[in-house]
Amino acid sequence: MTRTSNPVYVTKDTARKIVDKYDNFLFDCDGVVWLDEDLIPGASSLLEYLTAHRKKHVAFVTNNSSKSRCEYLAKFQRLAIENVTLDMIYPTCYSAALEIRDVLHIPPKSKIWVLGDHGIEQELANLGYVVMGGTDTQLDDEFDAKSALLRVDPDVRAVVVGSTKSLNYMRIAATLQYLLYKNKSIPFIGTNIDKTYPGADGLVLPAGGSVVSFMADTAQRDFISVGKPSRRFLDLILRDRGFDRDRTLMVGDTLYTDVKFANDGDLGGGQGSLLVLSGGTTRDDLEAVVGLERDESLTPSYYTESLGHLMDLLRD
Repeated sequence: MTRTSNPVYVTKDTARKIVDKYDNFLFDCDGVVWLDEDLIPGASSLLEYLTAHRKKHVAFVTNNSSKSRCEYLAKFQRLAIENVTLDMIYPTCYSAALEIRDVLHIPPKSKIWVLGDHGIEQELANLGYVVMGGTDTQLDDEFDAKSALLRVDPDVRAVVVGSTKSLNYMRIAATLQYLLYKNKSIPFIGTNIDKTYPGADGLVLPAGGSVVSFMADTAQRDFISVGKPSRRFLDLILRDRGFDRDRTLMVGDTLYTDVKFANDGDLGGGQGSLLVLSGGTTRDDLEAVVGLERDESLTPSYYTESLGHLMDLLRD
């Protein structure tokens, strides 16, 4: 990481220089492209401008593991965002599945315990794994200490914890048994570290990282992080898309995931992060980071209000 200067507020001249400088653009989704089911004004126009008019390459990188790539593709289509294909979408449920297959070398047909929603289940199933836990309706029942779900299946080879809106005591207790089993020897994969995410109407909502952190604290063990700001996750995307690191910009709304992802990964030669203020970070948050207790890894290269504002600057 080579960041040393203050973040640059994007003007019309800066916007044009950014588009000229970078060939590849990585976009976060929540708080950048949309808020819940509401498209952020101007986001679709900016994406169309980059891809159709400037022939740039884009990919979407989200720490939300609740939706699979297929479900995200359907959301892009529902919001009338055109020219997005499955191979451009990188949710952390997908990176978790790749971690299990390509790094941990756990063979297909193995059992994987999940504390999370359908997205994780689908991506694991797509790679041939047998999913346990997850959205199993038996886990919706009131806690029962005699439940068979609290007895560890010794054939489970890994545990994945991520975003879920169905967290309850039964799921927590069952997952804990696997995290403690055989002196905590089963690999523990956490999809992200985000504690919150921006919802519609100004709501701040709990994110998957709050679930991951809770389980890590409860089990008193570390986890394998497969989401932003993991360098491993970034390297996977760059390799998979064929993106030149020095010609790639990350656009996100969160300092400790999106901006740190770009800075720690040395995107754009250490100048490859653009913060938008349409989601989880306010101008006051940004000023605090670049103040007296400055953290270089959290300092963006550029910042602007939103993708829509950036599009306005790029119009002739």
